[in-house]
Amino acid sequence: MKAEIYQGKIKQYHADRGFGFISGLDEDIFFHISDFPLEEGEPKRNERVKFSIVENQGKLKAVKIERVEDNSAKAKKTRVVENNKSITSALLNNFRK
Repeated sequence: MKAEIYQGKIKQYHADRGFGFISGLDEDIFFHISDFPLEEGEPKRNERVKFSIVENQGKLKAVKIERVEDNSAKAKKTRVVENNKSITSALLNNFRK
């Protein structure tokens, strides 16, 4: 039987305590940092993720969390602006030499 995959956004993350909550379902889902992929850094508020849910001591917990690329218009615009800034910076650095 295949586990269901859900999607949501990081609602909050407490770095000092190593846990946070994901919104997007009927209730906020707890997650522990050990279930989060850290290759790209710690979780950020409003970051999109997909995950499975298990029951942990009578409460729901997100596990097998994966980052999801944000393809909203706002996110695309932000990536374009960041890309343009890096190109401009590289060109100016070459010009100054």
